[in-house]
Amino acid sequence: MPSPRPINPPYTLGVLTIASTLSYLDRQILGLLAEPLRQDLHLTDLQIGLLQGFTFAIVLATAGLPLGRLVDTGNRVWIAAVGIALWSIMTAACGFADSFGALLLCRTGVALGEAALTPAAYSLISDLFATRRRGLAISIYSTGAFIGAGLSLVLAATVLHELSSAGNIFVLLGMQHIWQMVFVFIGLPGIAVALWAASLKEPRKHSGTVPGPVPGIVEIRAYFSNNRVELASLYFCLAFAATQAYSYSAWIPTVLIRTFHMPPVAIGFSLGPLFIASSVSGLILGAVLGDSLVRRGIAAARRILMCGAALVASLFTAVVPFASTLNAALALISTATFFSTIIVANGPPALQDITPSRMRGISSAVGVLIVTLVGMGVGPTVVGFVSQNIIGDPNKIGVALSIVSTAALVVSSALALVAIFHYKLEPDNTAARAI
Repeated sequence: MPSPRPINPPYTLGVLTIASTLSYLDRQILGLLAEPLRQDLHLTDLQIGLLQGFTFAIVLATAGLPLGRLVDTGNRVWIAAVGIALWSIMTAACGFADSFGALLLCRTGVALGEAALTPAAYSLISDLFATRRRGLAISIYSTGAFIGAGLSLVLAATVLHELSSAGNIFVLLGMQHIWQMVFVFIGLPGIAVALWAASLKEPRKHSGTVPGPVPGIVEIRAYFSNNRVELASLYFCLAFAATQAYSYSAWIPTVLIRTFHMPPVAIGFSLGPLFIASSVSGLILGAVLGDSLVRRGIAAARRILMCGAALVASLFTAVVPFASTLNAALALISTATFFSTIIVANGPPALQDITPSRMRGISSAVGVLIVTLVGMGVGPTVVGFVSQNIIGDPNKIGVALSIVSTAALVVSSALALVAIFHYKLEPDNTAARAI
């Protein structure tokens, strides 16, 4: 009888990274389309913030907990594949929305599908890569988020440009606006990625050297209670860093449109590549530094890097509204993004290092819940609220974005400092297994 085909960790990581890229491409595509949507569907800044932030976050976070528990008890590969298929179909469905309510319903479906991927992916990656390489592996997966967000700008700009002369083809397809076709073009390829993900092999869940039983509710509650300061400081450090990241993804295109009068197509072709380059370089550099310092015996290295990066990034987000030229604004935005992604590079592996392997699904789900509610839920929505109800001038949306982003990063840095003094490596993660 032939032996089963061995699992290829880099291949699995590659497929999950592509899925992550697609996830954030579908999630962030609304950023570049915000102005056309506002005009065609007569939306307010607050409604746009709800579509990109709070409502999306509520669904993503609420669904994450039961899905995280399912990750610890079920087949992670199939959980991820079904989620990919769902969010892709619902992204395409956004193209047929003709009102705020219809678009909100479709975005709810996107969030429900995306809630499945990250807990499953973190659990799979942590079982396939040893602690000494886990930071780089998770950061490679995390590049998908930033590549997807950047590609959403480039691809949306490309489709907008190519379809601008398509004439009445939209009417024949039941669509009246070009942005509707963008959603369809971006959403449908995800079906193929879902089938690809479903073909992956499910690795065995590790717990030290032998498989352990699925943890019960009492054990899970005891773990979170005994490590509450350590976990909470990391969770909320990442959450406030995500506030800045989600706010930037949601509102930077609008800032450039209103402040520098850039057309959406030009923004996609200029901001997209800059965003990808600065975020991916920050992720890889942050991960390599974190892994290297951990191998040298600096146990709290990942947290130290998170603390410093958040503080430096806040300096750049604070001065973006004072940029007098477009090039200066783009340089400041890129630099802030570079440093903020160093936080992302080190946060998830720091959490995986302190989490028992049998609880990685639920631990990741709790992290996604907190990061989503605070980061995605608060960030874009509060920026819209501050712009509309406090500043009262749509043309000063950049000031609102700067206030929210800078405050969030300062809080993130302070929480990382707390985490530095509450570090304890989980014994499960000392084993050098896999690759």
